[in-house]
Amino acid sequence: MDAVLTVPLGFALGFLIGLTGVGGGALVAPSLYVLLGMTYPQAVGMSLIYSVFTKIIGFVQHLRQGNVAWKISLIYGLAGIPGAVLGSVLLYKVTGPGQRLFPFLMGGLLILVAALLLLEAGVASLALRRRPLDPERIDGKGMLGVAAFSSLVGALMGVTSIGSGSLIILSMVFLFRMSARRIVGSNIAIALIMVVPAGLTHFAVGGVDLRRLVLLMLGSIFGTVLGSKASITVPDRTLKFAMAILIFLSALSTLAKAWP
Repeated sequence: MDAVLTVPLGFALGFLIGLTGVGGGALVAPSLYVLLGMTYPQAVGMSLIYSVFTKIIGFVQHLRQGNVAWKISLIYGLAGIPGAVLGSVLLYKVTGPGQRLFPFLMGGLLILVAALLLLEAGVASLALRRRPLDPERIDGKGMLGVAAFSSLVGALMGVTSIGSGSLIILSMVFLFRMSARRIVGSNIAIALIMVVPAGLTHFAVGGVDLRRLVLLMLGSIFGTVLGSKASITVPDRTLKFAMAILIFLSALSTLAKAWP
């Protein structure tokens, strides 16, 4: 019975990750927490480990399509590693009533991200405005700001699994002169850099249900490839609306599950 639910869920998650770049925090962790009934730390840890494998597949596809901006991807990714490790450890150190705050933190962040994405995609003046930064010609001040932001995102990713698939996508949408497809490809590259150390930390501290992980992967392999290919045909504005709607639905389901 577990396989009947987990394999199709893996396919659906893989397709959506490849299509939108939204990953562990926005889709996988809430699905594991709400639909499969895992505990919050288990859902966060497995979503991060799962993301390592699915994002490798999506990364290869986007790399072939030329959708990765390498300079900015490395700045975001490397700066987020220390926070990702520390946040992952913190999730298991906090116990009792404090543990119940983490799902609400996840839900609140996702609602904020969804609202800002909808605002950016829906208001013409925002959608057409000139972004201040060029990803290939970013100066020292810009690099420092990106690194500081990514360090915070890394810590949040460790405790909520929200990271490059939502918060960093949001910052890139508002700051960088890039198409939606290039943002998606770069975010998958960034996530791969940040998620590996975070996932390994969760695996070492909290462990993982390997059987369920394998079932998720079986479903997601083809879904991720199909979603990455489909992203070529989806208009930028439509892709942004899809991102926002998916993130908002994930937030509502997470808050509903965590509510006493």
